[in-house]
Amino acid sequence: MKALVYYGPQDMRVSEIENPKIKKDEVLVKVKACGICGSDVHGYLGITGRRIPPMVMGHEFTGIVSSIGEKIDDISIGERVVVYPARFCGRCEFCKIGLTNLCINRTIFGVMDVNGAMAEYVAVPRENILKLPESIDFIKGTFLEPLSVAYRAVKTAGDILNRNILIVGAGTIGLLILQILRLGGARAVVITDINDKRLEIAKDLGADLVLNPNKEDVKEFISKSIPSGIDLAFEAVGLETTVNQALGIIKNRGTCIFVGNSMKNITIDMQNIVTRELRILGTYTYTLGEFSESISLLEKINIDKMLSKVVPLDDGPEVFKELTQKDSALLKVVLSI
Repeated sequence: MKALVYYGPQDMRVSEIENPKIKKDEVLVKVKACGICGSDVHGYLGITGRRIPPMVMGHEFTGIVSSIGEKIDDISIGERVVVYPARFCGRCEFCKIGLTNLCINRTIFGVMDVNGAMAEYVAVPRENILKLPESIDFIKGTFLEPLSVAYRAVKTAGDILNRNILIVGAGTIGLLILQILRLGGARAVVITDINDKRLEIAKDLGADLVLNPNKEDVKEFISKSIPSGIDLAFEAVGLETTVNQALGIIKNRGTCIFVGNSMKNITIDMQNIVTRELRILGTYTYTLGEFSESISLLEKINIDKMLSKVVPLDDGPEVFKELTQKDSALLKVVLSI
């Protein structure tokens, strides 16, 4: 089959590889669309160590059931599906309470040395398969994965009704968090980013205030615009500067949800956290249950402003190069397969 294979930093080629073989409890999915995640771009650059070549990336995907294992009798060939992109054991202490995102034996499609969905076919465990509603096309279905990340982050934050909220980072996750907050009744939502085009999209999607920290004193601007202060922040970048921006803006006893994961180690002002009694919570991907719950939410989400373009698999190497350019205007790109 044809696949987009990562051979090393900035070396990605369309190649012919063997078709996956399914086990008795697996489904062979003919991939129709696969989104390119920011983590895929970081992997392509070779800066995370979470893509071990040669391998196939891709964990945001939809497709059609092509064949089924002999133990499966509740799904049919030809059904439209979306896939929870992590294999989980179902036996560890976290799986037993539904926290499949924290499974100690977890592997993720398109991460480390596990082949993903930037290919014509992928073999998937039956429990990872969810039916894609007819109202959602294959392209929009790829947004279910990042939407589930955003959904868990907002769920982790707790009550958002009538709260003043900051989102640091207007990438895909930040913009999806923004839309969920709007649906959930947040009072004021501020979003910051150094990319003005992304801030324009955020404004179109309902942000009350958009700020570029390279051009404005974000803390001063917010204090004048929202005198009651920021109750809650979502940090959706994961850099030292952005984390400290979020922690420096929320008011005393405020909460910051760490969603971004770009840097492994950062330095933060411990006295700021202790003396102001700040609350920090990490959130990691989503559970199988949350992935399923997010399907109905997806129907309410506007992706038109976020989807930069859809390209065929053959154009994958070029679009990855484009995504790495500092002046790239691309936000979300989906591969059509």
